Amino acid sequence: MQLFTRPQIGRLLLTLWVAAFGAVVATPAAFAKPVSVIAAESSYGSMVKMVGGDHVDVSSLLDSPDVDPHKFKSSPKIGRQLSQADLVVMNGQGFDGWLDPLLEGSKASDRRVVKASEAGSAMVMPDDNAHLFYSPQAMLATASHVATALAEIDPDHKSAYQDGLAQFREQLLPVYEHIQKLIASHPNLTVTATVPVYNYMLNLLGYNVLYHDIQFASMHGSRPSAKQVKKFISGLKNHKVSLLIYNVQVHSRLTKNQVQTAKDNGVPVVGVSAIPLHGENYAEWQIEQLKAIEKALEKADNAA
Repeated sequence: MQLFTRPQIGRLLLTLWVAAFGAVVATPAAFAKPVSVIAAESSYGSMVKMVGGDHVDVSSLLDSPDVDPHKFKSSPKIGRQLSQADLVVMNGQGFDGWLDPLLEGSKASDRRVVKASEAGSAMVMPDDNAHLFYSPQAMLATASHVATALAEIDPDHKSAYQDGLAQFREQLLPVYEHIQKLIASHPNLTVTATVPVYNYMLNLLGYNVLYHDIQFASMHGSRPSAKQVKKFISGLKNHKVSLLIYNVQVHSRLTKNQVQTAKDNGVPVVGVSAIPLHGENYAEWQIEQLKAIEKALEKADNAA
């Protein structure tokens, strides 16, 4: 049996201590704080949570379907949140333009910003419709940019972010299945909406959307012409459309009149929102609204 002198024992203990300390220092990722992410809307916050998992701490600024996104106002509190964020994810295209000056006023050299309007620029509709969160393709493109940004911020978990991106992509498959089901049961419909919030999905369904002018006027808070209103109401009364989509977050005397006219004349009406319900993830949100459309159309078919 080998015997060690006291100096040898001291050197051995020192070696073991250095090795143990080195192991701790070499694995800081296990103790690193989550990446701080601010999502302008909960539709993007839901996606970021799926991509980032336990390695991200996500706060969504707009997370209630009771709030009109076009009337949302910023606050100093949001400015402070942005100054501490590692990553900001937003829609862009003017939908959350209130966030741009806040980002300018709370500059951070290492903060990254991902905009869906840039990540999914190839999917932007010719009319520059800002509601990109209703395009699964644009959402997936944005998720890919988010995964890349997270990996740059936190390279130790790059593989986890790629796995999260794959999970988000898998989560979208049932959305496409419901789209295909709706196309099969109710193809080639002519439809309209009070505002153009859902037009990306209507376009994906292959539906012909009428009365764009009044939709955009209502969205921007401007007063449509009497001729536009008359044409829209006449279209509902004469069943020139098979479905009316309205935004549950946007209320005005005109939109209430449009919805009531559709109901009075047997035109199926479905409410959608620009923000998922609390706790509802992106895919669930999309599927529930597709189901609501299918149910409304089937009810109208049975009543005919």
